[in-house]
Amino acid sequence: MIAIAFQAGLYFVLIGRVFLGGVLAAVLGLEREIRNKDAGLRTYTLVGLGSALIMVVSKHGFLSVLGPNVDVDPARVAAQVVSGIGFLGGGLIFVKRDAVRGLTTAAGLWLCSGIGLAAGAGMVYLAVFAAAAGLVTMVGLDLVERKILRSKRDTVSLEVVCYDEKGVLAKVSTVIANAGFNIEAVEIRKEPGEGLVTIYFALTDSADIQPLVVQLAEEDVVVEVFPGGQRQGRKSPRKGG
Repeated sequence: MIAIAFQAGLYFVLIGRVFLGGVLAAVLGLEREIRNKDAGLRTYTLVGLGSALIMVVSKHGFLSVLGPNVDVDPARVAAQVVSGIGFLGGGLIFVKRDAVRGLTTAAGLWLCSGIGLAAGAGMVYLAVFAAAAGLVTMVGLDLVERKILRSKRDTVSLEVVCYDEKGVLAKVSTVIANAGFNIEAVEIRKEPGEGLVTIYFALTDSADIQPLVVQLAEEDVVVEVFPGGQRQGRKSPRKGG
């Protein structure tokens, strides 16, 4: 009975460690979710849970096979998390127009894997500290970059296809400015034979891009809007007159 009670107690402790890994990772994932990143709450939580579970299995899952001639390395299985998370993080990083995106989200996943490993190993205080430090880094240093290091702010790309009319750039730029974005760079290309121009904007990521996309799509001079490479449907050609 004592052995059964001890084993049950151990399982409750291990379950608590896995749960803690998921909760701490979810805190960081929530910050990414609020910013509408590709990997958010669910992805971060799963990484934290998975890492903690793998650490627990690596540390306690092979105790039954121990013997005089059997030696088990508890870090052998857990070490594969470090290399495995690299493939997941690498899929979040992409380059467009010489701008690298997704590095912070990928680094956050890497941190979540470490938090899960620490929680699974029973290093509770270290896991909590790492999660708190990660959250401060994501939120606090982002404010520093936006307020002080203006040249280091994240930018979002926006492509707007418009009718080739006088003052169209000023009209579209006014809508963008009123939506809370700053225009860092503009490039205009004329579409041959269609009476259209494509305007490429580089905007500071100071607001949610989706309301701006909806607002631009409702403008008479706008035909198509491409936020971050995600194509929106083309409106019917405007009737003359």
